[in-house]
Amino acid sequence: MSLPRFHRYVLVAAVLVHLITAWSSTGYHSADEHFQIIAFAQAKLEEMPVTHLAWEYDTGIRSSLQPWIAVVVFKVAAACGTVDPFIRTFLLRLLTALLALAAVRGFVRATMDQVPVDLRKTYMVLSCFLWFLPFLHVRFSSEGWSGIFLLFGLSAILGKRSPARLLWAGVAFGVMVLCRPPMGLVVLCAMLWMAIVRKDGVRDLLLLISGAGAVVVAGFAMDSAFYGTPTFSVWRYIHMGFMGNPGHPFDELPWYYYPPWVMKYAIPPLGIAILLAGALLVLKQSKHLLVWCLIPYVMVHTFIPHKELRFLFPLADLVPLLSILGLNALRPLLRRPALRWSALVYVGLCTMLNIAGLAVVMTSAAGIGRTTLAKELHRKARPGDRIGYMIPPEIAWRIALPDFYRPSGTGEVVFSHEASELMIGKLDFLVAHPLQAAYFATRHNLQLQPLARTESHWVELLMRWYSWNEGPAPWTLYRVENTR
Repeated sequence: MSLPRFHRYVLVAAVLVHLITAWSSTGYHSADEHFQIIAFAQAKLEEMPVTHLAWEYDTGIRSSLQPWIAVVVFKVAAACGTVDPFIRTFLLRLLTALLALAAVRGFVRATMDQVPVDLRKTYMVLSCFLWFLPFLHVRFSSEGWSGIFLLFGLSAILGKRSPARLLWAGVAFGVMVLCRPPMGLVVLCAMLWMAIVRKDGVRDLLLLISGAGAVVVAGFAMDSAFYGTPTFSVWRYIHMGFMGNPGHPFDELPWYYYPPWVMKYAIPPLGIAILLAGALLVLKQSKHLLVWCLIPYVMVHTFIPHKELRFLFPLADLVPLLSILGLNALRPLLRRPALRWSALVYVGLCTMLNIAGLAVVMTSAAGIGRTTLAKELHRKARPGDRIGYMIPPEIAWRIALPDFYRPSGTGEVVFSHEASELMIGKLDFLVAHPLQAAYFATRHNLQLQPLARTESHWVELLMRWYSWNEGPAPWTLYRVENTR
């Protein structure tokens, strides 16, 4: 079905929001987003030695699809005359945002007839502007791309059935699994739904499997070329998932962690609504495709000891439909005036919080904002300058800039507060928390000129509320002057 005029206006606004977010959301949210994609591409371009790559390279568990894409984009950028790291990564985020918007548009069109008519505008707005979606839509990460191709695959399944669409669904699902192998469980559940609930024939399922199989073969070829030896990263990932890697133990968390995380990090009023909607959808529409795809995936991850919130990111774009369908079951209760007014107040609160969250993700760097400091260093640092990080060396990865972002010719040194005496006269720039920097300057009779912060003051305030005052304090970049 075609989208009405209102929905087209929303898409135009969404393009603008995503462009701004792609430009502002520099850096990376999780280390894997950089060190298992950008760094891999750098190694293939001979910009860094293979020995400096993460351990995942030696084990061959990382799909080469996204590193290969980064290689192509970086070569195109170089052909156009730029090796600026911020432009190169912006192009990756822009590509991701455009793919994400195309996937959202297709999924909304394929599912619009499931939504009550008077809620369709709300559904469209949520699909584009639920505060965490633009942030995820620009992430050139395995979770981001698997979520995008999940939408492409589901749209093809739910749309008008044809051999071409089923083949495309298989291709999309194949790409999704290359990006994030655990999403293969979602593919299996979608196929079971097609066979058991919708009663699709064997031919339809074989068409989907054929599309996915073609991508698997292409993935094997790409991995083998990338690693220089016959390699199928998906199989190696699954094998290590079952066997473990004693050399790299992971943190373990209790089984019940995901619901509290969703409630907290989606912002509690919104998170509560998402969890409630999910429970209602399971109770009221147990045969819905979302239920068949989401519940097994979440349940399996619930009982896997190693947990990270980003493992749920590929499902994020399903939240608008889940919320609309689930919470629609509560509408009969709203005939009571008191409940209706309470619901309006709650919706108003959620709207204000969503606007605040959207403002933060549209204007802030990703992660802890270290690339904000990197941009200032590119403007002010010269070859031979030394950048100091006042942080215990064992946790320096939390703020130290990867070589990709550090200005060419500059050096870096990491030192703890106790070793600060050794740094006198050796630093041109200092990265530290403001209180530590003030003590350092007073103790050693230095002048520190603040140049940039990882977060603006208003973002810092909102992030403290968002993280319940648990997040790290912002870092500040200083120029070191008058060193004795």
